[in-house]
This record gives sequence, structure tokens and C-alpha cells, in this order.
Amino acid sequence: MQIKQWKGEEISLLREDLQQKTKGSISEKWFYTHVKNEQDKLPRKDTLNLFCEYINEQSWNAYVHKYEVKRQPTNSVSTTIKKKENNSKLKIPVMLAIGIVILSLVAYFISFKSPDPPYRFCFVDQNTHLPVVDSFLEIKIIKDEETPLFFPLKANCIEGEGNHIDFVIKGRYYKALHVKRTINNAGYEESIFLQPDDYAMILHLFANSKVEDWERRREQLREIMNDNLKAYELTNDGFTIDVLTKSEFINKMTLPTRILKKVAIVQTDYENDKISLIKFTQE
Repeated sequence: MQIKQWKGEEISLLREDLQQKTKGSISEKWFYTHVKNEQDKLPRKDTLNLFCEYINEQSWNAYVHKYEVKRQPTNSVSTTIKKKENNSKLKIPVMLAIGIVILSLVAYFISFKSPDPPYRFCFVDQNTHLPVVDSFLEIKIIKDEETPLFFPLKANCIEGEGNHIDFVIKGRYYKALHVKRTINNAGYEESIFLQPDDYAMILHLFANSKVEDWERRREQLREIMNDNLKAYELTNDGFTIDVLTKSEFINKMTLPTRILKKVAIVQTDYENDKISLIKFTQE
């Protein structure tokens, strides 16, 4: 990538590295003014000295002198002086360009050699402020121009390395949450609060608790479900073996048989604040 193509992240990395190595800094506006746009005038001398220090040169004057010495032909001193006088207006921009190229290469390779900062995210119940306990907690990692990665979580925390984090977290009893972060500091930690999926929890309780008033349960289910509900019964390995309508699913959930004890809700989707899709297994 050419230095003129740098944007916010690359410019920020350069500014941070410049600050660490020289104790000096430039503004993002300065970068856009003097690097991304053509300028007839050189930047201020103190800024040029700053960049020279960054690339381990003593000063801008020393850098110019070194450059001229390297280009000096093996002829008389008078000829050399005359050429300098004739070409002085051209050489400074060329030297600046060379300095910027060196700077861009240094910063470019530094950005590749620097390790990505580690991060840690932990998922917490929004209501109880306790760690999320859900065996169906799943994360979808999103990367530009790549197919998303899905994997289940064995604990309520994830760890990794990188500057940009983009993922969707969802549990069996928690609503999906899209999280995007830019990580600049090593050892970044954050608690992510997940909102409980109340209807999914109600379905779970209905399928795994003793009920005396069956008609009341049926009415409660009618209230929280969309009329066009689709309920998919899955095998333990994820294959669909049956698709039920709203009335068929309610009948299944309200029959006083032992099989209700084995129903596990896997997924719920919503439309207009009512459940429109349910996926469940019989364990």
C-alpha cells in the first residue's frame, strides 16, 4: 500500500509510533496536508527534524548533506557547486520524496512486525449481571470479504488477538447481539451484556415443568407466537425431521405426557415481537 493511500488506522499507527520513538507528534490534518496532497512548500523545519529522528538521522540538514554527498560526481568542486545552484529547487522535493518513502517503508514494516493486541470478552446476563450459562452459546466471526465463521463457546469468555473485532453472539436463551470494536491497547477486556430471550425461557419452562392449568398454558403460547409460526423438530445432529404449525406445536407442548420433559428449545426467531420460528429437539 502506498503512503498516499493510508487512512485513519494507518495514520493513527504512524502517529503512535512517532510519539513513542521521538516524543513528538503530528496531527492527522498535517498528514493529509503534506503527504496526501501535493505541496509547493516544505513542512516546517522542526517537523522535518522529527521525521529524520524517526528514521535515525541526526537532523534534516544532516540528511540533506548526506544525500548531496552521495550524489556528488567525481569531478571538480566548482562543477559540483554550479550543479547544486542550478538544481537546488528540484533537489529538495526529491529529497523530501525519498525521506517520505523511507518513512513509509519503516512504518509499513513496523506495522507488520508489531504483534496484534490481545483481547478478552466475557458475556454477562443483563438482568442478573452473572456470567451467561448457556450450552448453546454461539459466536459468528465476521471478516471482510470472507465467509463468516461459526463456532460454539465452551465458556462465557473468548480470547484472541487483533485490531478489529466484528462478531455476533447468540445463545439459546439470549437475543443475538452484534459487537464491533477497534482494539488499540494490549490486554483489552470488556464485559458484554446479553439480553435474555424471555419467550425462549418461557418455552423451556413450559416444556420442563409441572402444569395444572393446561388451557391457561395454551392461551399463553398463543399470545407469544405468530400465527404463521413454523416449528422445526431437529435430531440431535441438526437434521430436520418434522415441521409443525402453530396449533400443532401448541398441542405438542400442552399434552400432559412424559415426552415434554425431553423437549429442548434450540433457536427462536421473531417477527413483530412474536415468535415466528422455533427449532427444538427431543433429548
